[in-house]
Amino acid sequence: MPKEEFQSLDPKFAQSLVDIVASELKKNVNITNDKGVIIASFSKERIGQVHEAAAQRLTSGNIQEFSVSAEDEVRLRGVRRGVNVPIIFADRCVGVIGVTGDPETAAPYARLAARFVEAALQSNANREKLMIALKEKRELQTIYVNKIISIQEEERKKISRELHDETSQSLTSIIVGLRVLAERAHNEADHEQIMQMRDLVARTLEAVHHLAVELRPLLLDDLGLVVASQKYVEKYSQQYNIPVDIDFVNLSRELRFTPEVEITMYRILQEALTNIAKHANASNVQVVLRRHRQKLTLIVVDNGIGFDSDLSSKYGNDSRLGIFGMKERVELFDGYFAICSKAKEGTSVVAEIPLIAKKSKKRSLSNSKHVSLFNN
Repeated sequence: MPKEEFQSLDPKFAQSLVDIVASELKKNVNITNDKGVIIASFSKERIGQVHEAAAQRLTSGNIQEFSVSAEDEVRLRGVRRGVNVPIIFADRCVGVIGVTGDPETAAPYARLAARFVEAALQSNANREKLMIALKEKRELQTIYVNKIISIQEEERKKISRELHDETSQSLTSIIVGLRVLAERAHNEADHEQIMQMRDLVARTLEAVHHLAVELRPLLLDDLGLVVASQKYVEKYSQQYNIPVDIDFVNLSRELRFTPEVEITMYRILQEALTNIAKHANASNVQVVLRRHRQKLTLIVVDNGIGFDSDLSSKYGNDSRLGIFGMKERVELFDGYFAICSKAKEGTSVVAEIPLIAKKSKKRSLSNSKHVSLFNN
């Protein structure tokens, strides 16, 4: 912690130290700041008074232990008979702590109190250093993860467009060429063989289209999250034969968000529905996407077999990595993510992202309630 950050003692912190020291020593204790003003005292009425003896010493630069006699108590303002010891922290005097009473008796207590305060200041500084280091680490981690995700999405987008524009066109040309060859075939056997090849290429073209959409749907870039999500859900329902009810709340098809928000919510929807198809054995899924109070929330609920708190008992490594990825994406926005489930009661995934730059208090996933959109 830089020394310049400790130009003065915090009064609340000083008062808490005074209360502790006074309670332990059974003595009247006070602390002044580096100007000699009492900022904490067992006798609360003294707070704000100038301790003249301390102020004179601090002003003169004579930073050392000193006693206050009965005569000084009469002659000077804001002082009481006792011993005062400078509080040294980060190679400078940040204040003075005084213990009232007979100077000879009070001296050991005052020195002990000063060491205690200095130790408390050092402990507090170490804690602040640790908190700053942790904050910097989280910020660097966030930047690192965000960069990785951005690179991944850009690469996905590039590959998707290449598959859509180049590979798909080449396959389409092959299909047309095979059709022409089939029409020119000299016998039925050749015609049938060429048509089978054409059908194989057509299925490959369909698979390439599906892969391109999975990597990066053009609809997401061109028309936005609402349209892309609706289209994805329709194809998903057809592919896996699972009815999916989708509800958009306070969202129109024309509404757009930042590219980062749109791709994050789309990927979470994609991952959640994929997990349901692989593991849930569900007969119905409900998807809610809503905008409310500057927050965008996605809820995906299934009525499948669910799972216990130990994810590894029901889900494989790929799924747990997917869940971690969803959580990590949401945390980049200081959002809220929870996945809750009970055996035989289905699973709910909730992702909430603030649409404005705002730190949100993260809630513990272990305390999250299971979201149910189904009638029991």
